[in-house]
Amino acid sequence: MSSSLTPLKQPIALRTEYIASHPTTIRVKQHSNSWSGGDFTITKCPTDESPLAEKLFTVDGDFKSISQRRYFQDASGLPLFEIAHKRLGVTWFVHLPGGRESASSSPIATIVPQWHALKDKFDVHLHNAAADGEEMVLEVRGQDIWKSKTHVYYNGALVTAIKLKDMASVYIPGKRPTWELEVAEGMDLSLAAIIGVVLATVLYQSSYKGTAPKSAESDPGPGVGSSGKELAP
Repeated sequence: MSSSLTPLKQPIALRTEYIASHPTTIRVKQHSNSWSGGDFTITKCPTDESPLAEKLFTVDGDFKSISQRRYFQDASGLPLFEIAHKRLGVTWFVHLPGGRESASSSPIATIVPQWHALKDKFDVHLHNAAADGEEMVLEVRGQDIWKSKTHVYYNGALVTAIKLKDMASVYIPGKRPTWELEVAEGMDLSLAAIIGVVLATVLYQSSYKGTAPKSAESDPGPGVGSSGKELAP
């Protein structure tokens, strides 16, 4: 697999307005004073051309939610996504705002963990909004057992490189870490942010086997509904 960022000829997005027009670095900061551990601020890192950090998204967690529900908003507070997993499941589902209340609404993306005792490992199944809803899969692969570096691949090409910045904070009670994500041209920054937030949420966990959407996996597994999908929360 590629070890350097690869520009995407065909953009990959859940929200096309956030497609990176050039390689972009964003920062995912988990708030230390969050009751749920699910509150984040995502900013675009300063550059020579833009010396001030630009807030892109905020994430609110529900500390009462067994399914670890997260609410994504843009910088103005406009809702973008909701993500959560089934109460007893490990597969994450991404819905548009209010989509989970509709029985006819399917997730726009499904994040499916793959078994690994020490490293992060999961696949992101999504309907690409930049390609008329074409189904595709991103592979998220941890690069070391300390979870300090994670790569996101599409067809073997590196599209996002993620680094845990302040490793010491992982071991300090009450302090939350920060991640930096180097995002390739053509990749959706909001999709990259979702991946970063999920990585933060499972930082202290092993990677267990989840259930892929029916179109990607023909044989239903444990905890799967009659449609062949793990029931969305």
